[in-house]
Amino acid sequence: MPGQKGSIRSAYYQLVQRPQESIEPVLPSVLLDRQLPRCEGSEELWTAIRELGLREEAEQPALPADSQPTVLIAYAPTALLDGCWLLRSVQVDRTDSLLGQILLDAFYLETGSGSATQHHGNLYRAALAAQGIAVASPQSDALCQDDRLTEEDFALALLGLRIGRASPSALPEVLGMHVAMTLWGPPLRVRSALAEQVQSQYLAVHQRDQKEQRCAEQLAKRSLLAYAALGTPAWDRLYAAAAALHHQRRKWLASLRPKRKQTAWQAMMTLVESKCRHGFGFHRNVQLQGRSLDAWFDPSKPNLAGFLATLARSPWVVPGHPEHSPLLQRTTQFGGSMFGVFDDAELAVLHDWIAALPDSATAPPSELSASEPASSALHDVSILLTQSPKEAAIQSQLPSLPIIYHRLLTAPHRADSASLAHQFLTQRLHAVESAARVEVLHRQGLWPWSAQRLTDWVDARLREQVAAGTAIDSELLGIERHLRRDQVLWLLCQLTPAALIDGAWLQGVASPDCSCAESSSLLFRIYRDELGAGIPHQHHGNIMRAVLAEQGVVLPSCDTLDFVRWPGFLPDSFATPVQWLAISYHSREFYPELLGLNLAVELAGVGQMYSRASALLRHHHIDPYFFVLHNTIDNGASGHTAWSVRAIKLYLEELAQCADPALVARAWQRIWQGYAAHDRASAPMLRAIALRLFPSLGLRWLRAKTLGIPAVEAS
Repeated sequence: MPGQKGSIRSAYYQLVQRPQESIEPVLPSVLLDRQLPRCEGSEELWTAIRELGLREEAEQPALPADSQPTVLIAYAPTALLDGCWLLRSVQVDRTDSLLGQILLDAFYLETGSGSATQHHGNLYRAALAAQGIAVASPQSDALCQDDRLTEEDFALALLGLRIGRASPSALPEVLGMHVAMTLWGPPLRVRSALAEQVQSQYLAVHQRDQKEQRCAEQLAKRSLLAYAALGTPAWDRLYAAAAALHHQRRKWLASLRPKRKQTAWQAMMTLVESKCRHGFGFHRNVQLQGRSLDAWFDPSKPNLAGFLATLARSPWVVPGHPEHSPLLQRTTQFGGSMFGVFDDAELAVLHDWIAALPDSATAPPSELSASEPASSALHDVSILLTQSPKEAAIQSQLPSLPIIYHRLLTAPHRADSASLAHQFLTQRLHAVESAARVEVLHRQGLWPWSAQRLTDWVDARLREQVAAGTAIDSELLGIERHLRRDQVLWLLCQLTPAALIDGAWLQGVASPDCSCAESSSLLFRIYRDELGAGIPHQHHGNIMRAVLAEQGVVLPSCDTLDFVRWPGFLPDSFATPVQWLAISYHSREFYPELLGLNLAVELAGVGQMYSRASALLRHHHIDPYFFVLHNTIDNGASGHTAWSVRAIKLYLEELAQCADPALVARAWQRIWQGYAAHDRASAPMLRAIALRLFPSLGLRWLRAKTLGIPAVEAS
């Protein structure tokens, strides 16, 4: 794991990597002893937070012009995760309210409004690139190992990550952080460092006179009003969260003050620390004062200060004369035993160190006698090698589907929820492995992968489904015309566990380890649509609730145990939504499967299925709009099916640019495994429904056929 266990770097990496983890935000203890201003309403709070931001700008220390690259690099861990404090607020169980829809739109704005190129994190990366600066992505351990970054750089980002992972009880802290970040934008020092760029889009989207910033502030104000409407708002907690951010930004700014330049000896010590771990094991036969270099470099008991002092007195070094020192003139040159070990900058450090050595070949006493620094270079900072989720998955019998549904929907903070999700998902994917075999895909015209094959296959499916669903209502209905009205309502209820969390399979793409990819931007556009696109009455779960309420069916909230215990549900009605929730916990690991499952969901009902469902509901005077809506927004021309196809193409085309063809082919197979998993998930519910309804339905159909009586009378 990057960084030492318990370090700020390590905590940052864990929270970026594990989107399901939930943790309560911890505000700085310094705030506990401070009298915070009392705010009585949203306007007072807004003004107080704005003034706090203005105070920050006035207090910021001056920095020399040549510190601009340092400032921009140091802000990267925060800027690359813009909007992360809203992560839990945009999950399916928190977006059916007006406040949830407002925060969803705010997050959508932060992440590019459906365009990866406008994702604020990607805009910041582009701004760095314009100045010749490259940084790793947040989900990479390389960012946490970047020695240009300090613990304070990660501490600034960690506050937003922790708030973004918090449980619903931390809503005031989420809103306080959101209002502060919206009003303040990047720190003044960052804005100043970017101001010299002719066109910095990252800077533009945060400028107060620009359209996007005005929209962001409007959403933030609306979020406060919606929060107040909930009753008993905790304005003090909102302000405390903003004050915590102010405190952390001040600490970060203070850490940016120019550091005292290293002496030649200190620079050499830093260089040796960075190299000794890699050099250990190659120098057992090279002696220095009767000890092998491996003995000097031994990670369990290194003596680097002693090594440098001894090296300075060795035949390899002529103190004060780098031009005569064999270490520089022979050993590190072409033909020498250490050629290629040091780059030009590191050779310059060697040169300066030798040049600064006094003729007596002894280092300054203060530097020789200093205790060994506890540098991270002395520790084996390895790539994350955790037990794979598959190995760590719970091996005991899985709970019932309703209990898994409740757990995954409401308890992401439980340590075993991710393992439970992984075990369920891997079992379901294992059951459809055969669907991804080359011979199976070849028979369907899907092998090998090509964008055109995908387009042709989806177009063919759509033509079949749409052609079968274009008849008038009376012709569309088959045996289901013999269902009684109460049975139709019962059927509608079986869809409710899935309908109320429509889009749940995509909520994982909001996490920092997925959201900045181009294909993920398309998936998030679909997700936002499923949740209502910022309008509560368009939220698909709310539409279904309204339809049932008109028929006198009022269900408990889906995040309660009463919901999963409701006697009208078949246990198998939870199979599909449980699979959705399970894959949302592991979107990055199972990203190809997610792309396939998403295509299956969006393509499945277009045409005949949605048309027949709508006709059946109209037949019994039940509002069919839930199905009418899906028949339009999931269309293959410009709707969710089209976006799903585009997302797959983008993903595989990008993968093909950097991966072996065999990996691309395997990803293509995994996509179709995910596609097949969706059909398999719905099969148990269909069987259970058939067992429940078919006997009586078959009798009514037989009576209608043999006696020639209308379906209504046969019922």
